[in-house]
Formats: sequence, C-alpha cells, structure tokens
Amino acid sequence: MLPHCCPHSLTYKEILMEWRVIDSVVCTRSNMTFVCVISAKSLKLIVWTVTDLALRPGDRLTPHRQGYQINHDPGRVISVVNATPFRSRLWQSLLQSRPGREQRLSDRDALSL
Repeated sequence: MLPHCCPHSLTYKEILMEWRVIDSVVCTRSNMTFVCVISAKSLKLIVWTVTDLALRPGDRLTPHRQGYQINHDPGRVISVVNATPFRSRLWQSLLQSRPGREQRLSDRDALSL
C-alpha cells in the first residue's frame, strides 16, 4: 500500500524499493512513528507510520501488499501514512516536538522546514 501523499518527484519504482532504517522517533500520544530511511541509491525519506512495532537502525522495509514488511517478516507489516523528502531541519523538529494527532504537520509545513 503506497502512502497517500508521496513526493511528486519520486517515481513509482523508487517508492516500491527496499528501504533501510537510519533512525526513528515515536510519538506516544498518537502512536505515530516517524522513520528516517535510505534506499540503495542513497535516496532519503522521512516516512510517517502508525504502528506498535519498534523500528531500529538497520531494519529493512520491503514492499508488501498490505504495507511494508520489516526485515522480510510477513508477521511484521507496517502501514505508511505519508512520506516526505528528508530534510535535516524537519527531522530535528520531529525529534524535539514529536507531533501527534493534535499537532498535525502538513506536507506544506514539512517541506518548508
């Protein structure tokens, strides 16, 4: 399942590739996890997910018909809510504020950081 709001500069093939987790931050208020990922071609994104599963640096996310599998384990699938190009300023903001459902960060806001 593709995120409903992907950056327009990404191709379908780039979205459907394996991603390696660099870092993640959990907002406990909303159960949202923000994940910094990188592709084999060094394309970096911040992926927004809603999951109870822990994502650790080095984990692999691969496409699955219901979302993305963690480390090729069909029992560990996450749904992607959104994805934005990686921006250091945005990532630092997420680390500090941990926005949740009460404090939404729109694509426009994310791209402006």
